[in-house]
Amino acid sequence: MKKNDRILALRKAAEAMARGDFAPDIPIGDDDIGNLGKSLKELSAYLQKQSERSQSLYKIMVECNLNLQLIDVLNHIYESFQEHLPYDRISLALLENDGSKLKLHWSRASYDKLELVTGLSIPVSDRSLHALIDLKQMQIIDDLSAHLQKHAKSRLAQAIAKEGIRSCLICPLIAAGKPIGFIFFSCRKKNSYQNLHKDLSLQIASQLAIIIEKTQLYKGIKLNKLLIAQKKSLEQRVTHDALTGLLNRPAIFDILHKQILRAKRGGFGIAVIMIDIDHFKSINDTYGHPTGDAVLCDIACRLMQSARSHEYIGRYGGEEFLAIISPYDQEGAIKVAERFRKAIASEEINTNQTLIPATISLGVAIATGEESLDEHLLLQRADEALYQAKHKGRNRVEVARTDR
Repeated sequence: MKKNDRILALRKAAEAMARGDFAPDIPIGDDDIGNLGKSLKELSAYLQKQSERSQSLYKIMVECNLNLQLIDVLNHIYESFQEHLPYDRISLALLENDGSKLKLHWSRASYDKLELVTGLSIPVSDRSLHALIDLKQMQIIDDLSAHLQKHAKSRLAQAIAKEGIRSCLICPLIAAGKPIGFIFFSCRKKNSYQNLHKDLSLQIASQLAIIIEKTQLYKGIKLNKLLIAQKKSLEQRVTHDALTGLLNRPAIFDILHKQILRAKRGGFGIAVIMIDIDHFKSINDTYGHPTGDAVLCDIACRLMQSARSHEYIGRYGGEEFLAIISPYDQEGAIKVAERFRKAIASEEINTNQTLIPATISLGVAIATGEESLDEHLLLQRADEALYQAKHKGRNRVEVARTDR
């Protein structure tokens, strides 16, 4: 390519980048013009990442304006920023009791064994925690092992170190000039966080603080405890199954509908898992219906305990349950279904000092495209896969065909 043609190509590439096209044809080489092309190519890649990051931040605001639950926004953050910010775990903790303790409200990790679980409270008197609140500033811990030597009695640092975490980026959530909590980005490698990660994490923290204020999650702590208890009791009765405590059929269907809409907006897949207790009629006939109900409740409890924060489980009817997993591909959905299956098959159920072996069969259906993101079609395919699991011997997972 001639010199003038190469210069013209570089100019057109720069104009394309200015229009938001970050994949122009950029000639490169070893001379001055070629080196300029290399620099433009690097700039194009950087601008594309910045654009993708801005779009992800914009989606947080969209989720907020749609009045979705805070948990949906947090799951969106976890799913959207891995290319821009290193983390193996994200946690949200809020200050409660007039700032005397920090309570973990949500967490999600790429690994299973968690020391810091949702609901855990840590007194602000914890030394490293007290320092965080006083600073009101972002903090980066490059080497958690070295940090523990200085704060050996810190429950927070001890627990997260047991999970294999080696570096943390901690952002305060500020409302009305006061800290209301923190979002923790944690990584299993040392020195994972640099100054270039600060701006993005602060923007995420700022959006979260606004959402928490808007939904009155933080302010609700100060409301009358009796009114809160009455509201929770009413919501529980309306949305949960009286026997098992799981989401009831209308509630799980409502979540399925909302998650499908969210999947369509985000362009990702969704999986539903139909679950049935094997030989449940035989259990009722052999031990009686009260024992059958106890077995049903124990299985529901195990399913609930083995589910992650982004996995919803409800009672579909009788001895059947429905799980909604979003977003997930086929491999991930099968892993979830196997986790549920093992949670039931791993141990016999003890009812009235009688050990009853119980297993479940599971049918998985996955939707990855616009046409397959239909709740009736998903349920039909999951039910067909469940039938196959029963037909092939029970206590197994079967995946619905996706080629029709």
